[in-house]
Amino acid sequence: VAFDSYYGDAASVINYPISNTSWAAPQPSDEGYKVAFSVDAEGNDIYTSDMTQDDKYAAALEAAKGFLIAAGYTFDETSGKFTAAPEGAKLSYEVTIGADGVGDHPTFAVLTDAQAALATIGIDLKINDLSDTSILWDMLDAGEQELWCAAWQSTIDPDMYQTYHSESVKSNYYHINDATLDQDIIDARSSADQEYRKSVYKQCLDIILDWA
Repeated sequence: VAFDSYYGDAASVINYPISNTSWAAPQPSDEGYKVAFSVDAEGNDIYTSDMTQDDKYAAALEAAKGFLIAAGYTFDETSGKFTAAPEGAKLSYEVTIGADGVGDHPTFAVLTDAQAALATIGIDLKINDLSDTSILWDMLDAGEQELWCAAWQSTIDPDMYQTYHSESVKSNYYHINDATLDQDIIDARSSADQEYRKSVYKQCLDIILDWA
């Protein structure tokens, strides 16, 4: 809803971190294709085809609650809110977005809706809207930012090394260090067989979404 409001017909939501125009992008007709973040902590589908948008929001919040409980957060059934975080986690996080300080960004409405929803279960999502986006890049370079929103441009050939390999500078922004992902990226970029590369890139995309 947020993206339709911001872009109209000029953009579409993607379910994998790759442009839908790429030859390597998974398609709904492909085996194993899944809507991003559409299963709960136990692997069950969150949504059904007959759900309204409001139904989906409610189901997503319930699923979020399940993930937090699985992660070790303490949930108080009486108040319906989380009261304590496990070691290494918190009840409050900050997300930074370069929306010119006035909310002018396609993801800003996503964050404000998420902020309102999470508040109902005791999680505080602080939104830091920067008028100077260079500050965000400085934060990311220093590895200091907890959560953030930005956009990438990608090449026609979807080599994922630059963004997701653990030895690439840019991958530090995601802090993903996964030996299987690293090897799959190397395997895919080492072959000229497009069908093989597409299947291996699908494995890469699934790993990235799993970490997310």
